[in-house]
Amino acid sequence: MKKTTIWTIVAVALIALGGGVIYGTQKASSNQVNAAYTEAIDNGKNAVMDKDYVRASSDFAKAGKIKETSLATAYKNQADGMLSAIADAKDGEYTDALNTVDNVIHENHGYSLLIKQGQKLKTTLKDVKDNYEHELKPLFDQAKKAEQDKQYQQAVDHYQKILNLPYIDGKYYAKYKDKAQKGIANNKEAAKDNGSSVTTAKSQTPTNNSAIGDTGNAGKTGEGAMGNHKVNGKTVGTSQIAQLRKKLKSLGFDPMSWSPQDLIDMYRSTGHSDPSQITKQDVQNYLKP
Repeated sequence: MKKTTIWTIVAVALIALGGGVIYGTQKASSNQVNAAYTEAIDNGKNAVMDKDYVRASSDFAKAGKIKETSLATAYKNQADGMLSAIADAKDGEYTDALNTVDNVIHENHGYSLLIKQGQKLKTTLKDVKDNYEHELKPLFDQAKKAEQDKQYQQAVDHYQKILNLPYIDGKYYAKYKDKAQKGIANNKEAAKDNGSSVTTAKSQTPTNNSAIGDTGNAGKTGEGAMGNHKVNGKTVGTSQIAQLRKKLKSLGFDPMSWSPQDLIDMYRSTGHSDPSQITKQDVQNYLKP
């Protein structure tokens, strides 16, 4: 065999060997990247299970740096959205929070568990918003009017009714709880400067025509609950209470003159399966002695 032929064969073999080494190295590197990416995504998912959205966002961001994918981007957007929605809700910005959580739910390529958690948060925030619009805000408006009229006792009473609400200790009402507490302190000080004094009553007994905002523990479930909160075998929650208030208003009644327990008792007395079915006659029948 000629020397040139031998060297040609050797050269081809070396090239083939070098190519194999390069291919093997590239494959090993690719496997390492994939493994690191998968680990970061899995860590993020575990954080979502714990509802630790700060950690989840960090892990999904790490995954995106290792390997840019629509999945990593979508998951991070969702985790960030949950953080933003929760922060807005805690600050009393319920509309903004609901808009943000909608984005979480409808994120393209979104993580199914984050979608589920977003849907649950949306339900909660809708109830919170209803409570604010139909109980908290009217009471604050009445307290402000009383303050403007220098009716300090009335203002304190309205603020105290806010603090008596069964859900006021929830994390999404903290801003308004603090506002009510400051309102009481400010009006006590104003009354003192005016040469008078005010008192606070932490609870009142609800009646069919109970004072505006007087709720006691009605509508609250679990430990500490009082009264019968069930209609047709199902517990009436804050969402239905809000619906009942809206229905009363549409029928010409003052919805804020009813405590949650009154609303539940009236609803039960009608025999209806949905608040929308309640008529003016149903309410009048309930109010009869």
